[in-house]
Amino acid sequence: MNEYDNMLKDIGVSREQVDKVTRSGKVVEFDSCMYSKRESDIHGLGVFAKKDIKQKQIIGLATIDNVIKTTLGRFTNHSDNNNARFYQLKNRDLVLVAELDIAEGKEILVDYRDHTLNERYL
Repeated sequence: MNEYDNMLKDIGVSREQVDKVTRSGKVVEFDSCMYSKRESDIHGLGVFAKKDIKQKQIIGLATIDNVIKTTLGRFTNHSDNNNARFYQLKNRDLVLVAELDIAEGKEILVDYRDHTLNERYL
């Protein structure tokens, strides 16, 4: 089993369920000086650092009005070796924060377990 399948097992959902949620709803995409979307070696499309990002730096907003996804909310891929984490704002929107320094050109990755098993508020 790969790390994505292990994560799905840990949170008790199927690939089909995750795909359905991932593809549901509107996605708003806009230009960012922090990241860009492109093909990923991990899965489909991913989000990559356009410049060096420092640990604890806010990368950007992942949801708007807790309904609409941004590029970060839709295309950030999973890894057990994540370098970023989603945090919830008081209004329930999500922001993405660097957990480690992320070098320019590196894929920005989250552990999907984090935002399903734990609520973290910023």
